[in-house]
Amino acid sequence: MNHELKTTDYLIVGQGIAGTMLAHFLLKAGKKIAIVDAPDQQAASKVAAGIINPVTGRRIVKSWRIDDLLPFAIETYREIEARFGVKIFTQKNILRSFDTNKQFQDWSVKSGREDMRDYISDECDASHLNGIIKPKFAWGEIHTSGRTDLAVLTQIYRNFFIENNIFFEEKFNYNKIEFRDNELIYKQIKTTKIIFCEGWRSAFNPYFGDLPHEAAKGELLIIRIPGVRLNKMIKSGIFVVPVGGEKYWVGSTYEWDELNDNPTEAARSKLITGLQKILEVPYEILEHHAAVRPVFKHRRPVTGWHTEHPQLGIFNGLGTKGASIAPFWAAHFCRHLCEGTPLDEEVEVGSLYP
Repeated sequence: MNHELKTTDYLIVGQGIAGTMLAHFLLKAGKKIAIVDAPDQQAASKVAAGIINPVTGRRIVKSWRIDDLLPFAIETYREIEARFGVKIFTQKNILRSFDTNKQFQDWSVKSGREDMRDYISDECDASHLNGIIKPKFAWGEIHTSGRTDLAVLTQIYRNFFIENNIFFEEKFNYNKIEFRDNELIYKQIKTTKIIFCEGWRSAFNPYFGDLPHEAAKGELLIIRIPGVRLNKMIKSGIFVVPVGGEKYWVGSTYEWDELNDNPTEAARSKLITGLQKILEVPYEILEHHAAVRPVFKHRRPVTGWHTEHPQLGIFNGLGTKGASIAPFWAAHFCRHLCEGTPLDEEVEVGSLYP
């Protein structure tokens, strides 16, 4: 670390999608920041598919606050693409399979509702799947969905942070925080606030570790399907997501007990079984990854301040929907920091407690 004292407005701990997006908006607001992130820790953002799906669950309902979150996310990603000259967001519809008439009829009824017709339809052409995906009773289509390349997003920002000498690659040491009246000192960094964006590892944070964490480990495969270039995502038990050329992201599993970044044979086998139920063509496995999703009991992101140390904040808990919700709530938290606007009650840290 550079031993010259660095003065910042905010120190962000963690550079997954939460920390990256918060940094994006703080810099846009003209604030001075620094970022600390450990080099050997796997952020879920680096291996996530980055799926933006406006419809969720077996009950076929709109994702939470998607009418606000979706357009804001796309606008933000387009802005970043223009700034850095990279491709981050790709609009891709999702083809969702149904095994029974009852399932498809439920979908068909929902697709006719005024609040859903912009997002889903019961009419789609799945003929291009013949010989590739095993036949299903019926298919429905999800519109306005897409994929955000979170690995590219976080890497281009990491490069930017390094180039501007505001990135410190090290494991954060909580014992090194010095509390002063109107400022904090962390090693050679002087700041007014420290904001933790640590993902599931906030469970080990001595200041926020008592929050009701319910993190879940997920595992995924990157496969190659020779000669197959699908332009839509497939949801049929598991997701099969085109990520470029003949490569596909396949996932994901859920595990709540063994929380670590180590891929397991059990999950690999489960994913292969899922693929065998879908694919009619051969494939090869290129990669196998694991990461832990940050989730809290109310399945909402969390923003706010420590009750006893109001100079310490948190922005976390994006879970499986980080690509769609991170931009909106990072901007929301940024306005709170810069303009003093109140935090939304649904995401304020106090909402985690009755």
